[in-house]
Amino acid sequence: MIETEIERFQRYLKEVAGLSNNTIISQCNTIKIFLYSSFQKTEFSTEKITADLVRIHFTHTLGHVLPASKKTLITRVRSYIRFLEFSDGFRADEILKLPMTSPVWPRSGLPKILTGDELNRLYSVYDQTKPTDIRNYTILRSLKDLGLRCSEVAGLTLDDINWPQGTMRIKNTKSHSERLLLLPAMTGQALEAYLLKVRPVTEERILFVRFKNQTGFPMGVSQIRQTVRKAATKAGLENFTGTHMLRHTTAKELIK
Repeated sequence: MIETEIERFQRYLKEVAGLSNNTIISQCNTIKIFLYSSFQKTEFSTEKITADLVRIHFTHTLGHVLPASKKTLITRVRSYIRFLEFSDGFRADEILKLPMTSPVWPRSGLPKILTGDELNRLYSVYDQTKPTDIRNYTILRSLKDLGLRCSEVAGLTLDDINWPQGTMRIKNTKSHSERLLLLPAMTGQALEAYLLKVRPVTEERILFVRFKNQTGFPMGVSQIRQTVRKAATKAGLENFTGTHMLRHTTAKELIK
């Protein structure tokens, strides 16, 4: 049970937090120690994680480490508690009220996500008879279906798509490590329509290019972001705070 939970947390750190592999290993090792030391005699359950349990763990642990290490351990446990809030709706109020040093244990808001209805409204604003809308819809699907950042979408190239294997290679990542993602059917269909029907003839290998003003030149990160913001406004999504909501929505779906 605990090993399954660690794998779930590991996936969150990679897909949502975008941490490097070394950082993920360190985070997971700390939480593994926390869980195994807290549930030696009882079956593990996130529902049994309480403020008293965390307090007891820190009482036994923090007295044996340096001040800098104390901050690191507290931050890692806080990260795990936030993960439980985000993925399971875990009530962490009492834990986050523990008398920790304020810069180390702040109360942070949960990542905002889009509902299924809001996503459908967003998809519906794109007119599949208009070239620009076909391209922008493909950008949206790349952001949402693959859980990418705007910088990662802007950096995609034609060579990153492996059609026979149905994969997309992501190179321009925050952690500076390549990822190979399976290409969902809907994303593949959108890419096919964009590439075969509307992408301008150009020698540029970057996937998403401009249609006006320097036709065929790569789109920048701000242009990628702006296409989605305009669609969200048109869809009437008043709570839309940015393209990161698409990434968080995907992450929420992945860790269920």
